Amino acid sequence: MGYAAYGSRLGRSFRLDDPPTLVSLTANQHRLAVTELWCDEYDYGFTAPIVREDAFLIGLQLRGLSRHELWVDGKSVPVQPIVAGQSNFFDLTRDPIAYIAEPYHPLFFYMPQAAIDEVAEELGITSGPLVCRHGQMVGDSVIESLGKALLPALHAVQDSNALFVDHVLLAFRSHLARNYIGVRQYIAPLGRGLAPWQERTAKEMMREHLSDGIALATVATACGLSACAFLNAFKRSTGMSPHQWLIQRRIELAMDLMRNGDSPLSDIALAAGFADQSHFTRAFSARLGVTPGIWRRNIDKH
Repeated sequence: MGYAAYGSRLGRSFRLDDPPTLVSLTANQHRLAVTELWCDEYDYGFTAPIVREDAFLIGLQLRGLSRHELWVDGKSVPVQPIVAGQSNFFDLTRDPIAYIAEPYHPLFFYMPQAAIDEVAEELGITSGPLVCRHGQMVGDSVIESLGKALLPALHAVQDSNALFVDHVLLAFRSHLARNYIGVRQYIAPLGRGLAPWQERTAKEMMREHLSDGIALATVATACGLSACAFLNAFKRSTGMSPHQWLIQRRIELAMDLMRNGDSPLSDIALAAGFADQSHFTRAFSARLGVTPGIWRRNIDKH
């Protein structure tokens, strides 16, 4: 399936192997696809970058999420709670990366711009990119119905629904062209991020000092940058500030300690680099929506 954002390639961005996928071809041999992703675990974390291409992912959300975050072109964008049955659009020229804190279950429809241009010409309408407001949810009963109609085919033991799949995906494409073609909102590049060696150096230094912390200026100097330049470049490269990145790593370390031992939360807080248990609880709850104690009890039940 190459580098197109569907099937196993999309699955790798979510650390999933060979998710259920259906593919269809247009008259001009452009690929349309739908991929089902799901994860029942909490604290999934960040998705991996998807290779940039002139295409869209339209996510039909089959499960609601109250806590998630989204970065586009390295910049955090406002998001709405995900409501089951609603959809959101992602422009793959804009490098969308998500942070997911709860179980999720979307269907992602893959629509290359060339396929949208093709159907626009067939329909006799002005072509163009889809209107794509990252982070906003759209209630569209047609998208929901077409997506749910494909669920049996996604789980069929035998691939005997090719014609049906073709009809549904082509109908989905026509619906998008008739209702969502518009002017794409481009954002000017924010400038350069860190070079690979700088990002690697910075992360290694901060990992080595998870418990005791490290001065921003020390890391910046090691990267050959001023503190201000390093702060801006790090955020462009990772989608978060060095402090946010460090807090996330500390939370991950604390989770490992809670999974693999029975130390008091106060000891775990200090071992993971938090000032005290109260600091640990505030940071953990802000990120995951539950306290460390509740999270640990839920883990113990499984």
